[in-house]
Amino acid sequence: MPETSIIIVSHNGLRQTTAPCLESVFANSAGSDFEVIVVDNNSSDDTSAYLNDMMEDQPRLRCIFNKSNRGFAGGNNDGLRIASGEFVVLLNSDTLVTGGWLDGLTNPLSNDSSIGLTGPVSNVVGTEQQIFTSGKTPEEILQEGLLWASRSRGSRFEVEMLSFFCVAMRRDVIGKAGMLDEGFELGYYEDEDYCLRVRSAGYRLVCVEEVFVYHKGSGSFGADVGKMAFMKRNRERFKKMYPVHPVRILHPYGQMKTIEGYIDEAMQTGMSADLRYRVNNRMKMIESYRPGRLGKRIKFYRMLRSLRNSLEKCGYH
Repeated sequence: MPETSIIIVSHNGLRQTTAPCLESVFANSAGSDFEVIVVDNNSSDDTSAYLNDMMEDQPRLRCIFNKSNRGFAGGNNDGLRIASGEFVVLLNSDTLVTGGWLDGLTNPLSNDSSIGLTGPVSNVVGTEQQIFTSGKTPEEILQEGLLWASRSRGSRFEVEMLSFFCVAMRRDVIGKAGMLDEGFELGYYEDEDYCLRVRSAGYRLVCVEEVFVYHKGSGSFGADVGKMAFMKRNRERFKKMYPVHPVRILHPYGQMKTIEGYIDEAMQTGMSADLRYRVNNRMKMIESYRPGRLGKRIKFYRMLRSLRNSLEKCGYH
């Protein structure tokens, strides 16, 4: 029985997403005890042939070939039903992982039973998991991500929500929180719903800053999906399910909250070179934000001024 089951949902885009993702997983998970379960949601390209060939070469790979597009939640639930690992990682097909990623995400779950979900930092997220990258190619962005990871050893912080482009959990958490809600159909907001359920079950959610995973974005559902229509419909469904809960904290306010945590750290231990590096990176994210409405602009610049004042007090200039 493998320690970790990695579930990847695919739908077309073989050469752009699924194949590079799988190759990165097998190349960068050496030393870990894992299996990979690919759930293909009725791809019309060469995905099935590729996966069948790969299963002959990779005994750790198992595949499910659905007869229809079961979406993100449905596809992952299919994988969860046959997963045998003590830990489960849901990984988008439009990602590339880096060395040490698997142990980096599962070790906190193993060492602290209060943690229910862990997730990495990335180049495309839209929450405080996102770091600033300037590279134009996956290779350039991966190099920036590896530099970030090298300067973030042992750094992690609690969050209200983790994006499910890459998320790790223990089997007992699934037992309490249940499966993903397939009412969100092809995708969007099922991750936020699941995070709320995990937190309601008494667990914490943690972003592991020393793990970087490249994320292309929107590759798991295929290029033919009307992204905005699904987002709008599922957003309304989510708001009806949780009328008093705000929708996720998006950039830049999540970034500001993260830097406030850095400030607390600096007040206790000093502004180290690595901490300064992470502050610089996230400040680039914040300072690139341009609020549209006047009220939002006033609020944003007041918060930014207060943040800069706090940073100066702990030795950041």
